[in-house]
Amino acid sequence: MHYSPEALTAFVEAAASGSFSAAARRMRKSQSTISTAISNLETDLGLTLFDRSTRQPTLTAQGEQVLGYVMLSTDITDTPAYSGKPVV
Repeated sequence: MHYSPEALTAFVEAAASGSFSAAARRMRKSQSTISTAISNLETDLGLTLFDRSTRQPTLTAQGEQVLGYVMLSTDITDTPAYSGKPVV
């Protein structure tokens, strides 16, 4: 199954910045667009990628695994969050 490049980028950006709002600013999208994209990705995967119980979302163990996979299997170097270092 293929996933939306925008959803994958939103996921990586949110993980890198620690905030859906910061990811939205970096991507020049609304916070609700980022939140919806990540929520849809979670639904498609059947996983919870972020723990949203605190003010700033943090990656779950499943989210860390997916992030590693996304970083290895996509050309993520085109995203603003990519610094050449692991995000997790």
